Amino acid sequence: MSSRPLQYAIYKGMSGKFGAVQFNFHPPHYYKDKEKDFTGSRALDQDGRLLEAQGWRQREGAIFVEAAPTVGPNKYDWDQKVTFALSVTDMGKIVHFLTTAKDLSIMHDPGAKSDSQGQVKKYLNMQSPKGLLEGGAMLTLSQNGAKGEMRHTVPLTPDECMVIRQLLLTAIPGALQWD
Repeated sequence: MSSRPLQYAIYKGMSGKFGAVQFNFHPPHYYKDKEKDFTGSRALDQDGRLLEAQGWRQREGAIFVEAAPTVGPNKYDWDQKVTFALSVTDMGKIVHFLTTAKDLSIMHDPGAKSDSQGQVKKYLNMQSPKGLLEGGAMLTLSQNGAKGEMRHTVPLTPDECMVIRQLLLTAIPGALQWD
């Protein structure tokens, strides 16, 4: 029996000021139109070759980062969350930030290369004004689009930064099936 990896969540709404952030690993999968196959049972032939002639493609894994605002002490509004999918390259950028503390900004356009290009833009920003070991970091996820702007900031302690760094270092090979 295969189980999904557990979610890593950080909650900072005790005072009602900051929100929450959670990290979810999604393994590589095969896709065809809107159909997904995480096992390869439909996408691979008996010799383990991808059935490209039938329209199947392989996609690397990702980490989905979700941030939600707090609406009171220890209460979060997950209906107002911003979701950001980290590619392997994005994971590397965050690991670099968590090693050097040089400000990080990543922008995604979910509609890129389609008719909805530019309609929604998502941003992940990380800063560490006092240095990672002294003050941790600030993680901000924001989204601009038809619903207006949503922006959620979550402070990360130095130990939370170290956990995230280790999780990303472990996730990169898994996202590429190199594990």
